[in-house]
Amino acid sequence: MAFQGKKLMDDPDDAVTDFIEGLVETYPALHYLDGFPQIKVVLCSDISTDKVAVISGGGSGHEPAHAGFVGEGMLSAAICGDVFTSPPVDSILAGIRAVTGPKGCLLIVKNYTGDRLNFGLAAEQAKSEGYKVEVQIVIVGDDCALPPPRGIAGRRGLAGTILVHKVAGAAAEAGLPLADVAAEAKYASEMVGTMGVALSVCTLPGQLTSDRLGPGKMELGLGIHGEPGAAVVDLLPVDPVVSHVLQQILSKDTQYVPITRGSRVVVMINGLGATPIMELMIASGKTVPKLQVEHGLAVDRVYTGSFMTSLDMAGFSISIMKADEVILRRLDAPTKAPYWPVSVEGDRPPTKLPVPIPTSCSRKNDEGSNRPQELSVQGRILEAAIEAAANAIINIKDCLNEWDGKVGDGDCGSTLFRGAAAIVEDMRNYYPLNDAAETINEIGSSVERVMGGTSGIIYSIFCKAAYAKLKENNLPFVESRQWADALEASITAISKYGGAKAGYRTLLDALIPAASILEERLAAGDEPTTAFFLSSEAALSGAESTKNMQAQAGRSSYISPEILASVPDPGAMAVATWYRAAALAVKDKYQT
Repeated sequence: MAFQGKKLMDDPDDAVTDFIEGLVETYPALHYLDGFPQIKVVLCSDISTDKVAVISGGGSGHEPAHAGFVGEGMLSAAICGDVFTSPPVDSILAGIRAVTGPKGCLLIVKNYTGDRLNFGLAAEQAKSEGYKVEVQIVIVGDDCALPPPRGIAGRRGLAGTILVHKVAGAAAEAGLPLADVAAEAKYASEMVGTMGVALSVCTLPGQLTSDRLGPGKMELGLGIHGEPGAAVVDLLPVDPVVSHVLQQILSKDTQYVPITRGSRVVVMINGLGATPIMELMIASGKTVPKLQVEHGLAVDRVYTGSFMTSLDMAGFSISIMKADEVILRRLDAPTKAPYWPVSVEGDRPPTKLPVPIPTSCSRKNDEGSNRPQELSVQGRILEAAIEAAANAIINIKDCLNEWDGKVGDGDCGSTLFRGAAAIVEDMRNYYPLNDAAETINEIGSSVERVMGGTSGIIYSIFCKAAYAKLKENNLPFVESRQWADALEASITAISKYGGAKAGYRTLLDALIPAASILEERLAAGDEPTTAFFLSSEAALSGAESTKNMQAQAGRSSYISPEILASVPDPGAMAVATWYRAAALAVKDKYQT
């Protein structure tokens, strides 16, 4: 079902002019021609007419292309059409007149019919006015997603155009004549191939969001205007997607780019507008090794970011350009264009360095297993309790994430899942289960290694404080009294370093009542397993009572009371869950 898209703008008809005004306010080296709304041209403030002018442009909605690549060493001007609409001839002419000197002007145009016609007519008009404009406009058609076309449309222009802009701009900045600048740009356009992948469609300002791409689907080989791609498939992990894209670009059947094993290449991973930089970097991390190992290519440069977008589309494209010394020199040449990335020149250094190993560790994998060959009674009980507690957390991961999504950042379950999974795995090899204190210390090491964030620190403090308290007694068998004291020590340490207290809507609201009841029942002479079980009920009641608390610590402190009242604190519920599972496991072990 289509729905109205959400946009941060006033009048959708003014979106492009408002964007240009914001751009030039942000980058003082850029100006625009005073011809709004018909004429929308961004140009350098320090225009030099003693070199070849390089102009590009097209429909807006692809930001930072094309205006973000205007600057010394790249584009002289960018002609901005309305969203996904080719700029009119008058606008293109105005740009040519504004930046073209006696050395002429090169127009770089993406291969879309409207762009070709409008830029072509503007070029002819400019020549009739006496401007020296390259007759054979450089048309970039780097799309490698579709089979070789049978008609006249040809391949679409995609993000590889940005690399052509850089080559042409650097050649012009080097003082080359128009014919040579055009030749380098044309050569670069023939060396690059691109393919895009989308996880969503884009929403045009003022229009409904299309439901063409349903949930659980992705689109392969789409263009930059939201037009349908080569295929709609089930959502796939990034690794096979990257493999498919690289196979398409480097296909020997289509031979879209003259890249063979042993070639040197540069790579551009381009976000389509709504793709987080984390996901783009993941794609880069998959792309480079595949090019090197599977395709036998030498990767000289990698550019990752959003260069040519499609409004708010989620997805990315990969562009691969065959490189030589001239192209690398042009790409590495300095530019003042605000959105061209800073690259690293020269050979690519190793991407991985060994982690420094401290002189002493709580665990050294090369020393073999610390697990006893035979477990004592306490060791078996401790093993059962730890395993039950960890598995209980693993089983409620999604529930914890759901609660945390309402009152936090939505990852409580995933974070605790990592810790629980590590505990289960490490217990098989490293935990000296017959030594309770050392086992608690090892649990802290497991948690600290994999959990991270606030939860990881809190649980590490919990374990270290309990370990220190248990070591004070230095007894081979830990009595219930010592376990209660260790729990109190952990609560004290968490409160000391985290600042939380009872009633703050944290995990302490489960731990504090549990410790209180455990102390009370042991003092009353209850059998230890019964006291443990009753304290687990207090932990659960305490966790559930957090619904009625106003958070005074953590991210939940920013949430309204109405929202908080809908769910308990995820951290407190996690404590109640593993604590109760451990209590039941201990009770069961003693009974059997």
